Amino acid sequence: RSNVELTQNRKADARADAERAVAADPGSSAAYLSLSLVQQAEFDLDAALASARQAVELDPGNVRALVQESSLLFGMGRLKEAAKVAERARRQAPDDAMVNTIWGFLQLARNRVEDARETFQAAIAQDSTLGLPHLGLGLALFRRNQTEAAVAEMRKAALLEPKVSLYNSYLGKAFYEVKDDRRAQKYLDVAKELDPRDPTPWLYDATRRQTINRPGEALDSVEKSIELNDNRMVYRSRLLLDDDRATREATLARIYESLGFEPLAREKAAQSLSLDPTNYSAHRFLSDSYASRPGYEIARVSELLQAQLLQPININPIQPSLVATNLHTLARTGLTQMAFNEYMSLFERDQTQLYASGVGGNNGTWGDEVVVSGVNGPFSYSLGQFRYQTDGFRPNSDFQHDLYDVFIQAAVTPEFNVQAEYRHRQSDYGDLNFNFDGSFDPTSRDSLNEDIGRIGARYSVSPQNTLIASLIYADRDHPFSYLTENGEFRLKNQLEGWQGELQWLYKADSFNVITGIGVYQDEFSTLYLGEVFDEFPTDHKTAYGYTNVQLAKNIVATLGAAYDAYDSQYFSLNQFNPKIGLRWSITNHLALRAAAFEVVKRDLLVNQTVEPTQVAGFNQFFDDANGTSSKNYGIGLDARFARTVFGGLEFMRRDLDIPFGGGPGPFDFEKYQFDLSRAYLNWLVDRNWSVTLEYLYQGLTMQGGQFLRTTYPTQLDTSRLPLNIRYFDPSGFFAGAGATYVYQRMDYDAEANPAAVSG
Repeated sequence: RSNVELTQNRKADARADAERAVAADPGSSAAYLSLSLVQQAEFDLDAALASARQAVELDPGNVRALVQESSLLFGMGRLKEAAKVAERARRQAPDDAMVNTIWGFLQLARNRVEDARETFQAAIAQDSTLGLPHLGLGLALFRRNQTEAAVAEMRKAALLEPKVSLYNSYLGKAFYEVKDDRRAQKYLDVAKELDPRDPTPWLYDATRRQTINRPGEALDSVEKSIELNDNRMVYRSRLLLDDDRATREATLARIYESLGFEPLAREKAAQSLSLDPTNYSAHRFLSDSYASRPGYEIARVSELLQAQLLQPININPIQPSLVATNLHTLARTGLTQMAFNEYMSLFERDQTQLYASGVGGNNGTWGDEVVVSGVNGPFSYSLGQFRYQTDGFRPNSDFQHDLYDVFIQAAVTPEFNVQAEYRHRQSDYGDLNFNFDGSFDPTSRDSLNEDIGRIGARYSVSPQNTLIASLIYADRDHPFSYLTENGEFRLKNQLEGWQGELQWLYKADSFNVITGIGVYQDEFSTLYLGEVFDEFPTDHKTAYGYTNVQLAKNIVATLGAAYDAYDSQYFSLNQFNPKIGLRWSITNHLALRAAAFEVVKRDLLVNQTVEPTQVAGFNQFFDDANGTSSKNYGIGLDARFARTVFGGLEFMRRDLDIPFGGGPGPFDFEKYQFDLSRAYLNWLVDRNWSVTLEYLYQGLTMQGGQFLRTTYPTQLDTSRLPLNIRYFDPSGFFAGAGATYVYQRMDYDAEANPAAVSG
């Protein structure tokens, strides 16, 4: 009776009868199996697993109980345990279709695609009326890039069990992957009708709509998916549901970014990482969203490094232009942006793809970027080339960059992943400094020759525990020259060093923990006429710990601390840096963020670190001078005024101690105060038009010091007011127009710099 009532969705009656069955015969394996099914339907997966294990203990030969236990473990992400239980079931019932089906999915999860295919085919031969093995076979064929046969198998699953929403969702996703949008929409709509509470078809439909240039409609779909996320509790553990929500939040952030709603996009990506710091797609998106923000180079490439270390085997390319810093390229030309198929490909398959983009303009400006990437079994790779050059807008402001990147990754096991990367850069440029009086050196020439090697690894001990490691070596030559009264003066700076980092990430139901250590060592040398006349060794060690705690359903707190030991030729710094942040969703339409933290700018060889780059959405790694100590305070308010109107305010203050001096003179810290304020309004006018308006203010005030005031302003205020309009047509055409008003004011210390003029 319990089983019948459960199929009729009469959960209360089903539980009552299952409990009566257990009471009537506590030694009945069948009774505990029925109770496990009821508990699963009530979203209590831990209790369901305990009952399934009791059923197996009472009757080790109960194959259905073994299948239930293995399925629950699989849904919780505990693959090794699930495989052991499934192996027991296979020994007892090698010809059982459901046993072979669960075994096939486990092989697929362990990247044993050929074994999975054979197992699914055996299950189909044993019972051709089941839809699930056809679905599994379709996924295995997709992995081998046999897309036509894969779609055919998924159609069989949907035909055999037409009332199962999940089969139609996967079939819709499969048609999306093979670029058949009409059928993709058809089956995703069927899935929504069959199970209005399932978030899966809404997520897939959001990705589909985004791809066909309908971000306004995609926004509706992904928000519905987030709203329905907890309805998957019958299949997934609470821990993995948080992973699901984090993935949906990252997708939402990507849609916001395409609409031009960048403040919302960054906040959603950061919010996704507070739910799941191992979500590689959220790290990758946050990195890309920083691409056009000045001063965020370290945060951008650090988030990219974390995404690379955490990602599974996938075909997403590594752009050389995204890994490098200080390129001075024009923002939003295509060379600094990537149009991925999606950030979390759920139907990864063996294939090779080519990405190419180019840009051209006046003053001899042109560039290109070409990346070949691919997946082959347990390996993925990416080969990229980037070139950008311009004559500049004034004499001697030309530059040229040539970058190359080679990346390979291997899944040794589903839990253990290794990768290696080699980068080469050659840059040549004139005087690119923007001095406040408009002056420049017409004779100055610089070049940069850089080689970087990196190896990394990720080991997922369990769904709760992940270890990542990164080791980077860099060798950099920086020759420069300029003319003097006595002729050309040439110097060459050289830097060689390495940095190693290790990080442990732990996830629980209501909190997560990130801890790590890092060592950064390098030696900077200056050569004149081929001889070394000065050397600057630096040794920096750090240790840190962060935790994101869900204090209530709508409140997430971040607590952390770091310790930095910085030792250079001229000064040493040992500092404890506390971190605290808070996210409070006051209502469904109003959220408050606040943070306070201290940071020491470490001596990063390639501006990359695996330490979290933000606290409650506030960036903590700015492009400051090495050894700079800063106290940072921020508060932000994000609001949704209507269904398609968003706005917010944000303020951040930074108190900086910048190391300056050394050599024959004294050493000291220059004190600055840096204020950043922002107000924004984002409006999705309709499904085709979006409007964004922002006000940005940056204020820099010298608080104390004797060195920098002789050449730099004591006060610098900059205000910007950008207005942008974007249009998206379902045909694929999109366009945008914008204008920015800029006002800047500066003051100098007249006594220290009598030649300067304020204005």
